[in-house]
Amino acid sequence: MASHRIGARVAGLSPAQLCAIIEAQSGASDAALRVAEEHAARLVEQPEWVLSEVLLSPDLAPHILAHLPTTEHAAKGTCRAWRRGWKEALKKRERPHLLVIGGYGGDGERLNSLERFDPSTNEWEEEEAVAPMPTARNYAGMAVLDGKLYAAGGQLENQAVLVTANLVERYDLATNAWEAVSSMLTARAQFGMAVLDGRLYAAGGVNEDDGALSSVERYDPATNAWEEVAPMAETRHEDVAVLDGKLYAMGGINNGALGSVERYDPVTNVWEEVVPMATARFSHAVAVLDGKLYAVGGCNNGALGSVERYDPMTNVWEEVVPMTRARHIHGVAVLDGTLYAVGGAYSGHNNAHLNSVERYVPAANAWEAVAPMASVRAYPGCVSV
Repeated sequence: MASHRIGARVAGLSPAQLCAIIEAQSGASDAALRVAEEHAARLVEQPEWVLSEVLLSPDLAPHILAHLPTTEHAAKGTCRAWRRGWKEALKKRERPHLLVIGGYGGDGERLNSLERFDPSTNEWEEEEAVAPMPTARNYAGMAVLDGKLYAAGGQLENQAVLVTANLVERYDLATNAWEAVSSMLTARAQFGMAVLDGRLYAAGGVNEDDGALSSVERYDPATNAWEEVAPMAETRHEDVAVLDGKLYAMGGINNGALGSVERYDPVTNVWEEVVPMATARFSHAVAVLDGKLYAVGGCNNGALGSVERYDPMTNVWEEVVPMTRARHIHGVAVLDGTLYAVGGAYSGHNNAHLNSVERYVPAANAWEAVAPMASVRAYPGCVSV
């Protein structure tokens, strides 16, 4: 268990070290820290004592418990409140992971399998504990809302014919079960999906009947219904991202690669144009890191390795160091303060699909390789959970 690996054994710490650990935890009150200082020596000598009801500070309990070994000092003889605190502490000790699902492989097969990356071990694992998507597809939109993973639209194979779908499936991380929810109003593939104000937005994309799309719709989980909102000025089939309570759509292709950027305000239901990117690009991926918007890779007369970011405070795009590998139709996600670029392709051929993964560290302005996925995946869904 990951939480057990990272748990510090209280018995191996000095009183000063223990107090430093407690002080580093957010949420501990001054009163809790005073209690910790007074009882630090006893906690080191008798770590099981912390599980008794002698220590009366409730907001300190989870911080101490988070550093106890999980296989020892079971919450025997403690009150229910302490047992609840212990369980909550264990949940918080689970580090976030990168979840990659779907897409298509080097032979063009549509995938519904999933892989999970643990940054603490630099290892990928095929997630047997998580049920695969019921419907294998690529070019789907994916996002996490209220602890549930949504997979919407995309392209699937129906009797050897490729069909753009409007179906939406939702995975509940708590129950390990998929369910169908209301379908989108419009079938879409290669579109952007993001969460804004507790609702799911699907923007642009492409389908067989309408071609490239400018329409935008949003899903309210409370009503299980989709509704149309104001369309974009441009037809786009690219990713979108949310920054400072607004939805950004950038780049794409419309009689050539686009560099234009639009921003949607949900309060006014209006799109407005903002400063364009330095490089026109399509088939790229976007993410928000440290209050800035990143446009990563993509295509423009070939695959791009370039990366640029937008600062809403200055209304300026600036280039950052490029990826080590040019890629497009890839996934991106932010995890532990770093930006991951996952899979994709370096050309339009099936044998050019990638399983490589790299991450951008803002403090160093550098990209570094991490362990590759087991499967090559082009246009995968990529989220952090």
